[in-house]
Amino acid sequence: MIMDLARKDFSTAPEYFIAGTDIGIAKATKTASAAVEAHAPVLIEGGKVKPVADAAGAGQAVLTGLYGITADSAEADKEVPIYLTGEFFATGLVLPKNVSVDDVEVPLRNLGIFLK
Repeated sequence: MIMDLARKDFSTAPEYFIAGTDIGIAKATKTASAAVEAHAPVLIEGGKVKPVADAAGAGQAVLTGLYGITADSAEADKEVPIYLTGEFFATGLVLPKNVSVDDVEVPLRNLGIFLK
């Protein structure tokens, strides 16, 4: 039997996503057209939300119809709460591969969502 005796450091420090309280946070609830993760920017199409996608793996985010950021995860055809305004930590965003915070920062700011 092999035992791993290496020192491991664990933390109970919470990871915060909401960054500030100066700006009120507005929320809405929408149905997801595809599975979405918590804290992911979403688009609205046909009254339903779907995650922001990378255009054919080219590193170019598809942001047409940007709506907000999910507050929780949800499966397809389930209700999901969406943050419409507020201040959030950029490190907490869940983004698709090849999409960076820089790609979504200004479009989210135009909606009233500020990243720190």
